[in-house]
Amino acid sequence: MADDNQKAAKCFQAGNKAMEGNNWDMAVQMFSQCVKLVPHNLGYRQLLRNCTKKKYGDNKKGAGGLTMTKLMSIRSKVKKAKQKELWEEADKLAEQGLLLNPWDAQLNVDVAEAAKALDRGEIARFGYAEAVKAAQKDKAIHLALAEHLENRGEYTEARKIWERIKVIDPKDIEVSRKLSALDAMQATRAGNFDEAESSKDVKRNKGADKSQSIEQKSTDLETSLRHEIRRNPEQVEHYLKLGAHLRTAKKFQDSYDILKQALDVSAGDPGVREQLEDAELLLLKHNVDLAKENADKSEDPEARKQVAALSKDLRTRRIEVLSAREERHPQNLGIKMELAKLVMQLQEWSRAIPLLQKASQDPRLKTKALVLLGKCFMYDNKLPLAKGQFERAVPDLNHDTDPDTYKESHYLLARVCEETGDSEKAVHHYGEVLVVDYDYKDARERLEKLQGG
Repeated sequence: MADDNQKAAKCFQAGNKAMEGNNWDMAVQMFSQCVKLVPHNLGYRQLLRNCTKKKYGDNKKGAGGLTMTKLMSIRSKVKKAKQKELWEEADKLAEQGLLLNPWDAQLNVDVAEAAKALDRGEIARFGYAEAVKAAQKDKAIHLALAEHLENRGEYTEARKIWERIKVIDPKDIEVSRKLSALDAMQATRAGNFDEAESSKDVKRNKGADKSQSIEQKSTDLETSLRHEIRRNPEQVEHYLKLGAHLRTAKKFQDSYDILKQALDVSAGDPGVREQLEDAELLLLKHNVDLAKENADKSEDPEARKQVAALSKDLRTRRIEVLSAREERHPQNLGIKMELAKLVMQLQEWSRAIPLLQKASQDPRLKTKALVLLGKCFMYDNKLPLAKGQFERAVPDLNHDTDPDTYKESHYLLARVCEETGDSEKAVHHYGEVLVVDYDYKDARERLEKLQGG
């Protein structure tokens, strides 16, 4: 996995250079490799699709009639793979077809359906969104996207799709019911009506009038910035200012959308790309929070599964973003530290250890990096190495400033000493824990056992 990410990062760099030089054939080739190596990376897919469209001069039809036979063959293979539930194969085949025609609605749907089956929620969202753009009057595709957004807890975006369905089929009575249901959910969340049971809550709602002037100022600033963009569409700073303002206003989807435009205007500027990535991560985090809120109010076990799926998507994307930044900014030890924490959640000890070893060279990060190194070596069953890291860390730990790390580090060091037969040190470190927290885990029982009861 680490090798694939490294190879993809090199292809990404080559693709980025090709894109800057308008060498769309090379860019498509490089980003296609990125997608093959790291198929769960949303950014690679987006870049590949955008560059493929540029390759064909945004003609909305791709390579044209000469490739029709080849596309028909690919569609047939995709269909067979889906019937056999060979989702990875279906995804790869659909991507091959999209290299010939990135506007093919069905192939984009195929990518989305494969992604859903493979638990790649963000890729599925992207596939359906691309399909909707390509088939703006196809009700079935719109319904699929709306359902996917609702399942992800993205109710505002789901409502926008239902509004489009209403235009496509004005006679569909289900649309009005669905819009009313989504409105009720949004109103409940916005006003906390279901929680306003006391007079204190009522007074708080009355105080909402005072916030209207603040909201009006925010709206005025947004309107002004959008006006500046219309007047000077080539000046990227206006997009960045609007993106930052929308983020502050907690309009995370709007912030992400405007920064996507900023990236296009800036011709792929790395700094703008990082701001877009930050906006994307905020949007994903916001979706997780909404899903948790929904799960807390629901008894449906599927709601909890949805939280887990979205959280997994967020972690995967954070790892992708930080991996790329670690390549671009090798001197930034803070990035290495954050990336190490994430890959530790996946129990990828061999990947986390060198990152933490470099992070420990920063005096500000040294102690916590040593603690995390101790954990990695411990969980990787390299106890002598774990012991050395914990022993380097504990002298600099302070219970008053970070009690949790203090207790956990002394406890884990005691456990390692106990496992390696150093009972005297184990007793000492269990004692350090019990002095500040007499009921910490099983430290007291272990200490008494070492002391012979």
